Amino acid sequence: MGYKRALKTVKSKFQKELERMVSTRIVITILIGCLFFSVAIIVINSVSQEMNSKRHLEEISTNFSDVYQSTANFLKDRDNMENFLLCIQNDKTPRDLNYLVSKYNVEAKVDINLILINQEDQVVMTTFSAEDINLHRKEFNRIAAKNARENGLNIYTTVYFFKGDASEYLMMLPLYDRKTYCGTVAAYLKNTDWNNCLSQGQYDTIITNDRNDIIYCSNNSLTEKNSANKYMEKNGGKYIRLNDKRYFRRSRSLESENIRIDSFIYSPENSAYLIIGVITIISLGAVWTVMFLNMLGVMSKKTSESVELLVKEIRIIRKKDTSHEITLRTGDEFEEIAEQINKMVKSINELNHKNIELVQMNGQMEMQNLQERMNPHFIYNTLDNIKYLIVSDPVKAENMIERFTHILRYSINNTKKKVFLQEDMVYIEDYLFIQKIRFGNRFGYTIEIVDGCEQFFIPKLLLQPLLENSIKYGFKKKTDIHIKINGSIHKGYLYLVVEDDGAGQPKATLEMLKSISNREKMETKHSGLQTINRRISLEYGEESGMIIESQENEFFRVVLKLWMGENCV
Repeated sequence: MGYKRALKTVKSKFQKELERMVSTRIVITILIGCLFFSVAIIVINSVSQEMNSKRHLEEISTNFSDVYQSTANFLKDRDNMENFLLCIQNDKTPRDLNYLVSKYNVEAKVDINLILINQEDQVVMTTFSAEDINLHRKEFNRIAAKNARENGLNIYTTVYFFKGDASEYLMMLPLYDRKTYCGTVAAYLKNTDWNNCLSQGQYDTIITNDRNDIIYCSNNSLTEKNSANKYMEKNGGKYIRLNDKRYFRRSRSLESENIRIDSFIYSPENSAYLIIGVITIISLGAVWTVMFLNMLGVMSKKTSESVELLVKEIRIIRKKDTSHEITLRTGDEFEEIAEQINKMVKSINELNHKNIELVQMNGQMEMQNLQERMNPHFIYNTLDNIKYLIVSDPVKAENMIERFTHILRYSINNTKKKVFLQEDMVYIEDYLFIQKIRFGNRFGYTIEIVDGCEQFFIPKLLLQPLLENSIKYGFKKKTDIHIKINGSIHKGYLYLVVEDDGAGQPKATLEMLKSISNREKMETKHSGLQTINRRISLEYGEESGMIIESQENEFFRVVLKLWMGENCV
């Protein structure tokens, strides 16, 4: 008793394969999800830092250029330069220049202090306090003025650094009166004002000139102690470590101002977050896997049982009893397929019996009772393909079942004996699609129907036997075949052509086929071609019929000629 119960629980080969395929895909999907999650974190973080750094550099560059250009315009202003010269020549009081500087500072992003010296390097005017205009600044200003004169008529820039953490950006312009050097005007940009202009939230900035002098530094921890106001780049990598902190660094040079801007974005290592995320997704994946496997076991068992029962019944029809009626009570789509197969097999058997009697009837009865037939092997092969596609490609299996169901319904619909060519071609395309799934890349087809042919009445399933012959005999000597279906109208006749590039037929066989197709007495062999020719002749007149053409190892072509007459709508 226990042994029998154990036998009942043994899984079928189909069920095992289905569960193996799906479970493997679930595991692979989870692994890919983990990998994608990890890569996504890294990529998103990197892209985000790149974009933030680029935006930060753009903002800093714009603000610095605005300050530089504003100060340069102030120094080069024609009226201001005249006032500078008048002050040097004692024709204008320093009080007037103090007013000019104060007026400029009201609207400037960064305030300036002014030092004006004569050609003997003596300070004639300054906005600095007595404490700030010390000997060190005076000496530095004298040396800088000398360098400015050597630089020509352009703005000369340098950095003044005396003590503490503050440095001042210096812009100097030599003053000439009719090509005679009179003195130099120097604008010292206040270091304290740079923060308001260049501070960008959580991002840090270092601005240096071409001599690595620090013009501005938002965070003193980014520079080394006792660096004498110099910043030397340690390496060219994206990520650097400063005081045990990790930063994402990007640089940009402004050639017109001879400066370099370094952007620093605090970027702590996120390996801990990554590990936690991966562990979380793996844990969730494990839970999902158990749930999916449980559901998979139930679904695969039900599907497997339905397929096995249907295939078993089909084998009885195929090998033992063609009149056998399938009994299937699965409550799913397979039950509907079984019902359609029963109707189709019943219809096929009835049609086969009728065709035997049609041989003995006169032309009128023959024209009324000749019916279409479908190869039962096609049904079995299609169901067999559906069985394996359910495992390997469920979407394609679903599409195939829909088309197969359409073929079944179309073939057993006895209310129509003649249909529009357009309607019949829908069935033909479904049939060829299923054959394409069956043979894969070894089988191909093209359909070209000229406009105007679609509304012509033809016997239902007229082209079906021709397509079956092309597939059956085309694959006998060749591994790949291609079928062409053409439709055209010429001088009141509709021409339908079915051609394949299969093995073709020898000349002797071709002549025999032509002879058989023109006989009135039905032959057991090649009855498909003979039946088609008889149906066309009886339906459309003696001028209508079938033309067979072939060349061995090249092609096999059948041309159907149908007189349009009153059949064209």
